[in-house]
Amino acid sequence: MLIGGTGVTPMIQALHELLGNPANKDIKVTVLYGSRVANDILGQELLDHWAQLHPDQLTVHHVLSHEPDDSPWSGGRGYINRDWIARLFPPTTQQDDGLGVWVCGPPPMYKALCGPRDETEVTGALAELGFAAEQVYKY
Repeated sequence: MLIGGTGVTPMIQALHELLGNPANKDIKVTVLYGSRVANDILGQELLDHWAQLHPDQLTVHHVLSHEPDDSPWSGGRGYINRDWIARLFPPTTQQDDGLGVWVCGPPPMYKALCGPRDETEVTGALAELGFAAEQVYKY
């Protein structure tokens, strides 16, 4: 899951279903969640709690784009980009490998990572990493 700002809301609903249904126990989810500053991270306590409860199923990584340099924040800094995705997500083979990427955030995030929400074609970082349209779900 690639999430920006308030795009976390529908993703929390999806995670609630995935993590709460024993039939989904083999599904592994990596969340890469971008916010401006630490105080802007919506649902951080819930996401981090779920990651603790389901360590074999869920990992959560926060990336802050405008956190002051002198803050105690020790997590990621910058914007979600190709490098972050390549580092944290498994590579795709596009051959029905079961890998899917769900994206929800502001329009500039779609533009950089996968292309406009209303277009099925995948562009940006996900296209550069080899993801096909069938693997990318734009919310």
